[in-house]
Amino acid sequence: MSDEQSGAPDIEHLDAPPPVSAELRAKILADPNVAKIARELKLDVETFVNTVGYYMNNPGVEPAFLVVSDENLKKLGVTPPTPEAIEANVRQSVEAIKAGKAPSGYEAPRKQAVALDPGTGEAVEAKDVDPELEISVKKLRPSGKA
Repeated sequence: MSDEQSGAPDIEHLDAPPPVSAELRAKILADPNVAKIARELKLDVETFVNTVGYYMNNPGVEPAFLVVSDENLKKLGVTPPTPEAIEANVRQSVEAIKAGKAPSGYEAPRKQAVALDPGTGEAVEAKDVDPELEISVKKLRPSGKA
């Protein structure tokens, strides 16, 4: 279900997450680690609480895709990927998706290995039975029957 259908605001088009109810705000702030986490993420507590509340109120919503400049990545200690590395990653992802959608050998109906003639269903009579073989078979069968 899309955000438009669910009535949830589209967070990607907001400057900040929408404010949460006082009840939910109190529930989130009851965790003593909230201020510490917000500080580590370099967010003010209000924005952090509203963001957490938004995702609690809309559990099916995926987080927005964020684009970070190379300069900001470097400030965070992350080496930005080269255009070639990004291209290689996209190509590998496309190939993995294609491989996942390719039919396997197990999906096609298998041909019958031997065509059986339904025939009349009559029992086949043994001809020229070796008496020694018949005795051996009777001895090996648990019931002793032929």
